[in-house]
Amino acid sequence: MSSVSILLISHVRELAVGAKRLLQQGNDQVTIITTGGLENDEIGTSIDQMQQALDELPQEDEVLIFYDIGSAKMNAEMLIEMNPDRTISITDAPLIEGGYVAVMMAGLGDNLDTVRQKAENSYHKSR
Repeated sequence: MSSVSILLISHVRELAVGAKRLLQQGNDQVTIITTGGLENDEIGTSIDQMQQALDELPQEDEVLIFYDIGSAKMNAEMLIEMNPDRTISITDAPLIEGGYVAVMMAGLGDNLDTVRQKAENSYHKSR
């Protein structure tokens, strides 16, 4: 049976790691992986780092991607294209607020579409 894992992409490694730490408070049984920053502590994202992070997950896991700003989304879209055999979705929900809801829903066993929808709905309802 597949489960939903969360991939957090940030331009700054510490932001991704800090977000993971906070989101794990919602459910520490949900797999959350992070990628962020470049070599030498430079700001940016790397498709190679994203692929390495994705490769840490079981092939059958569904993956929901959260990102910090637009260029990270472009790399996430490339990651999906590079992995046609994986079930991966990108959400525009906020990294923290939406991510927290996603972790809670994934922990309850919801599928990828439901987890993404609830994360996005939580943001739209709060505005």
